[in-house]
Amino acid sequence: MLLNAGGRMDGEIKAATERWRIRIESVVFTFYSNGTLFVTAPSSRRAADLVKEVCKIVGPLPQDRVDRDRLIGLDETGKGEILGHMVLAGAMIPKTLVEDIRTQIGPADTKKRRTTRYWRSLLIRLDHLRSKGLEFLTESIPPWHVDRYNINKIMDLKYKRILDHFIHGPGNRTEKLRIVVDDYGVGRILGEYLGLLEKRGAEVRVEFRADERYAEVALASVVAKSRREDMMAAISRSYSLPNTPVGSGNAGDVKTVQWLRRWKESGKEWAWFVRRSFRTVAELDGRPVPKKEEPPIREELLSHQCREVLRTGTLSVKSLTILCPKCGSCLRSCRIVPFETKLVARCLNCNEEIRDLATTLLYYNGCVIPDSSAIITGMISKDLESGRFFEGFTFVIPPQVRRECDTVGGRKELGRIAEFASMGRIRLEQPKEMSIEDRTGDELVVDCAEAYDGMILTKDRGMYLLAGSRGIFCLQRV
Repeated sequence: MLLNAGGRMDGEIKAATERWRIRIESVVFTFYSNGTLFVTAPSSRRAADLVKEVCKIVGPLPQDRVDRDRLIGLDETGKGEILGHMVLAGAMIPKTLVEDIRTQIGPADTKKRRTTRYWRSLLIRLDHLRSKGLEFLTESIPPWHVDRYNINKIMDLKYKRILDHFIHGPGNRTEKLRIVVDDYGVGRILGEYLGLLEKRGAEVRVEFRADERYAEVALASVVAKSRREDMMAAISRSYSLPNTPVGSGNAGDVKTVQWLRRWKESGKEWAWFVRRSFRTVAELDGRPVPKKEEPPIREELLSHQCREVLRTGTLSVKSLTILCPKCGSCLRSCRIVPFETKLVARCLNCNEEIRDLATTLLYYNGCVIPDSSAIITGMISKDLESGRFFEGFTFVIPPQVRRECDTVGGRKELGRIAEFASMGRIRLEQPKEMSIEDRTGDELVVDCAEAYDGMILTKDRGMYLLAGSRGIFCLQRV
């Protein structure tokens, strides 16, 4: 019946238990070996009528029962793309907004190619629901990490951070939450955390293609897609070649493949956003596809106290202490020093390099509060131009620091930081103005670090000592 109605048999089988999948317009009918028929939401009257005909044969579709006050969905995009970042998103909606969300999203399918304007306009339409309790948050994984590493462990940590943000918000009691994850192969880190939340009363579901059934996951999918499209638009503005745009970043996009060939013909080294491990690029280079390795996220660099806090579900900047693998010192700060064309972290006591600390801090904390000395000296943009110590971190720049940087050099550096943020190489947040109350600029920076759970970045000795006295982890550039 489905085929006679114009359905197309999908040859791509996602799971071993699938028997067949047929698409009609935007509706997908998937039949499983256990006798279950899964149907996505119809987006037109014709499709809805067809679903009714199917229901006459197999019975009515079960409704998604919502009996929790707040619904959290997790999904990602860009995992299989050949250019740019992978973006992970979380969305939290009150159950009272479920129908509004479904109506606004409608037939949006993030696997279809659409314009950046389409995704941006979709988020704008949803933005008014923020005042009614809608929240969403994104994290990203840089292309060279996707290139080099098996990224499921990274995804575990990124999703855990998103969940931490939602769960520790005001009024979000765990027993009133439903958490749905679009299953990518959830690993130990996130699996254990989800198990902990389930013991505390949360409803937890990990399902394949969850975006087709749950409004919260569908919204997360749209948010992730919109954020990645914005990143790709910024990349395209800076890196398109004459008469050859960058394209969507998908290996099946003719524009993207043409751009890759033109870039290769120019003789230039691949741009930072090209994933060199993917087959299309490897073939252009005339080399085999490299094997992936485990990411150098070294939990053993964290102190015993940190690891205990992690097991309870969070890691705050005040509990962040690291162990030097060389001398065994327990440190609440470290030095950041230049070495060749990059920055490296060194122990305060023995001065030995602490390898992989940047990657470990990125995925276990990931937030940096720079003071004016860090901005005016240009250390952030200089690192991003030649190295990658700060790549992927979220930077929160306090209003007081922006005022102190109102100089020619300071404004130029802030502009460079904004440019890197537009391409997704870092994340930039603007905090709210804090009450001064006779507090110094340095004290306001430390207040911001406490409020946003971020590490302080400074070249100033006084700031370094103040951060230490308040128990804030500090990256001191020397």
